[in-house]
Amino acid sequence: MKIKYSIKVLAINLVLLSFIYATNIAKAKNINLNMVFVPASEKGDENDYITLIKILEKLTGFSIKPIKVTDYNAAVEAMRAGRVQIAWYGGKTYIQAAKLAHAEAFAAGIRKGEKDATYFTYFVVRSDSRLKVLNDVRGKILSMNNIGSTSGDLIPQVELSKIGLFTRNKKHFKKVFYAGSHDACLLGVINGHSDVCGMSSRNFDVRLADGTFKRSQVRIIHTSTPVPPPPLAYSKKLPQSVRDAIKNATLEAHKHGKIGGYGGEMQRYVEVKDSDYDLLRDIDRLLRATKKL
Repeated sequence: MKIKYSIKVLAINLVLLSFIYATNIAKAKNINLNMVFVPASEKGDENDYITLIKILEKLTGFSIKPIKVTDYNAAVEAMRAGRVQIAWYGGKTYIQAAKLAHAEAFAAGIRKGEKDATYFTYFVVRSDSRLKVLNDVRGKILSMNNIGSTSGDLIPQVELSKIGLFTRNKKHFKKVFYAGSHDACLLGVINGHSDVCGMSSRNFDVRLADGTFKRSQVRIIHTSTPVPPPPLAYSKKLPQSVRDAIKNATLEAHKHGKIGGYGGEMQRYVEVKDSDYDLLRDIDRLLRATKKL
């Protein structure tokens, strides 16, 4: 009798567990999320993430719609207003989103063949340029990505400030302008619209790989110190269970197929924390302070 009773209880428990599992899956399928992308490339940053998004949808049961915006402020505003719940931000944009839009960094991608998720700012000139080192850019035309870009605005300013050059000082440069993307910045140099470009090493590598330019056309005259990686972030307004599901699926995604991200195919994603971006906060505060001098 005890054995039959135990079997009966076990059967009831299995039915209950199946019901709970089915209910959770049903709830997951009813969770619709939007994911926003900052405009780092003219060739579609959201397309780089399609394989990752499909795997996340499969592992979580959530529906995730990619949305591309035209500028960095729009990416922050979209999360602040609740129109998106997940984002790929540059580092500088992330610290603004964390402050204004309840964003929380949770993962960053490591590219194939690399050891960690960091990247660099390159200062790029044409191969026939007389500029050899960073000091040579004084009095020249400087192009960068976009206001708010980490590797195409914040870090170039930091690297230039180390040698006493400031983009706001009209005596230091003939002209400073924002090209609108890393790609446009690079092409501006190649086409003779600027003398030197400050841009992301990841975009440089990707455009080289896809044949946008030939390595013989340009030279890199300066490489920055490592830059904290551009993170994936979610809104802290999401339930903790949903955030956990997104993060866990992202960190496991490489086990389920090829995954993409900023800079092309990724080996895997690793966990990052908000405090990993304190360095960029310190740099941003320092640059703001120097502008008031």
